[in-house]
Amino acid sequence: MGPTDDTLRRLDDSLGEAALDPSRWGAVLGHVSTLVGGDGAMLLQSHRRIPGVPCTPEVDELVAAYFRYGWHLNDLRTRAVPRVMRGEVVTDLDILTTEEIDRAPYYNDLLRPHGYSWFAVAGFRAGAEHWAVSVQRKTRRGPFEAAGVRPLGGLMRRLGEAAALSEALGRAALDGTLGGLDQIAQAALALDATGRVVGANTRAEALFDAAFRVVGGSLRVADPRARDEIAALAEALQHRSSPPAGLVLVPRRDRRPLILRALPLAEAARSPFLNARALLLVTDLEADRRPDPGVLAQAFGLTAAEARLAALLTGGASLEEAAGTLGIAVETGRSQLKAVFAKTGTGRQGALISLLGAPGLR
Repeated sequence: MGPTDDTLRRLDDSLGEAALDPSRWGAVLGHVSTLVGGDGAMLLQSHRRIPGVPCTPEVDELVAAYFRYGWHLNDLRTRAVPRVMRGEVVTDLDILTTEEIDRAPYYNDLLRPHGYSWFAVAGFRAGAEHWAVSVQRKTRRGPFEAAGVRPLGGLMRRLGEAAALSEALGRAALDGTLGGLDQIAQAALALDATGRVVGANTRAEALFDAAFRVVGGSLRVADPRARDEIAALAEALQHRSSPPAGLVLVPRRDRRPLILRALPLAEAARSPFLNARALLLVTDLEADRRPDPGVLAQAFGLTAAEARLAALLTGGASLEEAAGTLGIAVETGRSQLKAVFAKTGTGRQGALISLLGAPGLR
């Protein structure tokens, strides 16, 4: 018996929510699993499988083990991929004999320790990637029967439409984030769960050179130590919901280095079909850090002379160098600096530089 109008209506409601809120895809999979008599479900890419895929709570531990122990690189069930891509609904017994199932490490070492043995899978396309809904069933319940899983194929058009919308909305949110960072002079890249670059703003692209660049979606750096640290960051992204804290220093020949820092990406930009996971902020220490004197004067009530001095000091000049550039005596510079400290609420040159070095003041 196929899905009733009521169950389909609930599924459609959950698909609408998931298209707008990526965290709701687990609920969609729960409805799909229930409709065909499963005990949980997950989304998987048909080819390049990446951690962090949506799943129902019942299979959380199974999915974690699937990626943690490398089963996604040696998945016996990928035999089903060609048939799934042709639009078929496939079960274990369609691609494996009972003898193969009984002796396969995939079943004995991964599935059965978590209480599962059986699956039914159908697929849909989202953008350039083909995806599969893999519905799992407990060992004790026995394998899926063809008649029971046939409705799964009829649901894929609905999932494909919602997935395409989710990907488009995620891309718009990601592009908006990267574009907004452009406006405040912040270079940034977006990374997926494997550390692959899925977006870059124009500020970041302007920094690409032999020491730091993106080739075919892979971030390439010349310095071996920085390369190892970026690889460690990519590894951490596969097993954590947010990127680890810490900075990566990228040395460059004949120029000051770049500083890389990973931050979590806003939920709206984390569509599972885009798979963006983190922002990588890039600070160019070679860039002119001097703030705009006009902005400083307006923001802090500085005189024009005080603002010019503050800008030079923030850019790295010593008091003596700044005085020489401005054509004033060092004592005059010290007097102006005291006034700057009073108006900005700082008492030391280091604190002043930290305050005035923000991108929005340049």
